Amino acid sequence: MAKKAAARRRIRGLQGLMLASMAASLAPAAPAQTLKPNEVLSSIGLGVLASPRPVLGADNRVHLAYEVIAHNPTGLFITLDKIQAVDGQNHGLNSLAGAKLSSMVTTHGGSGTTIAPGGSAVIFMDTAFPAGASVPPSIGTRVTLTRQLAGANGKPAPFPQSEPLPATISFTGPFVRVAAQPAVVIDPPLRGPRWLAVNGCCDALTSHRGAVMAVNGVLRVPERFAIDWVQLQPDNRLYIGDRAKLGSYPYFSVPVHAVADGTVVNLYDKAGEQVPGTPAKGITPEDIGGNMVVIDIGAGNFAFFAHLKPGSLKVKLGDHVKRGQIIALLGNTGNSDAPHLHFHVMDGASPLDANGLPFVLTRFTGRGVLSDASGEAVFTLGKPGVVETKALAGAHSNQLPLNNEVVDFSD
Repeated sequence: MAKKAAARRRIRGLQGLMLASMAASLAPAAPAQTLKPNEVLSSIGLGVLASPRPVLGADNRVHLAYEVIAHNPTGLFITLDKIQAVDGQNHGLNSLAGAKLSSMVTTHGGSGTTIAPGGSAVIFMDTAFPAGASVPPSIGTRVTLTRQLAGANGKPAPFPQSEPLPATISFTGPFVRVAAQPAVVIDPPLRGPRWLAVNGCCDALTSHRGAVMAVNGVLRVPERFAIDWVQLQPDNRLYIGDRAKLGSYPYFSVPVHAVADGTVVNLYDKAGEQVPGTPAKGITPEDIGGNMVVIDIGAGNFAFFAHLKPGSLKVKLGDHVKRGQIIALLGNTGNSDAPHLHFHVMDGASPLDANGLPFVLTRFTGRGVLSDASGEAVFTLGKPGVVETKALAGAHSNQLPLNNEVVDFSD
């Protein structure tokens, strides 16, 4: 009897499988397709050089400064029409288009916002949030672009409607994690009033912000948050007298201070002074930063001080320094055309083979922002500049001075 019951169970199991197979054969087939609705033939590939790290700026906004790389592996011309940062729900966080997009893009092969066949572009993003607002855990890039053919003359030609792809498309690229590490808190590297943050972060494509370079096949952005510090005089002049003489710059040779406790892990002190107002001469990869000091200040942060005065270094390799200690004097060595202190924080001991990291200063007082129209007057003609005193003025604590901000550091 047991054998007969087992046989009946096997028969019922086989019948169930046969019925399921018949039902599947009668059901409508799933639609076959090459691309799903959320998949777009984008013609370009996107990548982000490093996870953005938030930093509180002197405008009381949290900035995410990062770089998006667009590669064009096709034979088409690709014009970037609009770039948006988006959160995980595809909500737009900021937008670049038109002249603003053009000002924040560097193309390698192509021009403006158009990437030539086989070329690439770097889009420099600054996505900012009000202080205290929730920053998304990850961030994506939404791109609107227009395709063009490469004409017989090698120039862009209209994209025919007969092509199976539309000329203009939008898509959202891969998301990148927003780093959780806070910006390192440090003391100012200088003392005294009217220090001007030249080539600072974040929403303009300065010589620092746009300095993407390859070292040993790895793309680096060491100067992402770097500042060139120069000191304005009471009438907002940079120098008095002959532009080519170091003595015309009253702040030349002032003390440079350690921004935190740490250990000296890299230095150079063989570079001579350059002549102000003329292109630097005799520069090599070894001394492009002139006389310089790198201090390991802990937690993966390295403070870099560059263009220091010859023979003024007061530290040596392996020295332990204290916050506020004088380490050197401000100079005009290396790749420099006027006395200044180049300062930034990075994630390694090599000033170029590293990525720039955000930092905030414990204290400073904002006087305003040097107007865009004052650049030639101040730096080339030796005339007073105009400081817009309503911008970023007042006391600041644990914030990053922003581009062209004029600040006082307490003694």
